[in-house]
Amino acid sequence: MRDMPLNQAAGLIGLGAPQAPQLLAVVSHGDPRTELPMLWQLSNALSQLGYGVTVLDANMAESEQNPGLQQLLDFQFGRSPVAQDDPEWNVLPAAQGVQSLCALGIKPAQSLQRLARTFQSNGVVVLYASVDALSKLLAHTEAKPLLSLSCEKSSLMTTYLALKRLLRNARLEPTILNMMGGDGENRKGSTGVAHALRECAKNFLGYELNAVRIDPAQSESQLDAEMRHLAARMLENALPLKINATDVAGFEHSGYRELSRSH
Repeated sequence: MRDMPLNQAAGLIGLGAPQAPQLLAVVSHGDPRTELPMLWQLSNALSQLGYGVTVLDANMAESEQNPGLQQLLDFQFGRSPVAQDDPEWNVLPAAQGVQSLCALGIKPAQSLQRLARTFQSNGVVVLYASVDALSKLLAHTEAKPLLSLSCEKSSLMTTYLALKRLLRNARLEPTILNMMGGDGENRKGSTGVAHALRECAKNFLGYELNAVRIDPAQSESQLDAEMRHLAARMLENALPLKINATDVAGFEHSGYRELSRSH
């Protein structure tokens, strides 16, 4: 968690309303063998930094036996699904919920407000979803979705296509994560793939790409440290899920007054 300021006002910080939950995005582009371990490592790093984390997995469908985002969106007051005795981070199926947030005619700002009402007390919400879904929900915002590149044969193409659609369709500049490592020929090959992606972005998209490189084969302690650094970097560009004044008025009218406390 971020360091508390050492000044006379430090003791008053806890008296204000809780900070808004932070929304991070991770792109699902067809490389689950790399994306999912990276997603769990990132969630663990956020937890180590002191944040409660909820991952919304848009590749996993909700059901009666395994409810998730859709059921939370349908709950009138949208209180946080995470109790204080729950794990430091958890995963919710979110395929139907994300689909409803992306429904035709719903503005992105309205969808983000629905998420804000649902996750009022969570520290970080990580949305793991397709390029299309992220483009609809986050278009023209300051969000920087995490887009990973791996040594999988198809990763170069899927990463490039995802980058192209994020830049052109949504005006979103992702954080590129190069998850390739190894020694000798493996390192040389991974360097070549990263270089190819950089050249494609420059020549065909007019975009200068600067990737963050993390070697998944390094020691666990080094990997944890680098993932915490990545998590901190992503938090700098997170979207706060704040409820606007209109929504606060609506909550007051319905009797749910917790959010109406003044700053």
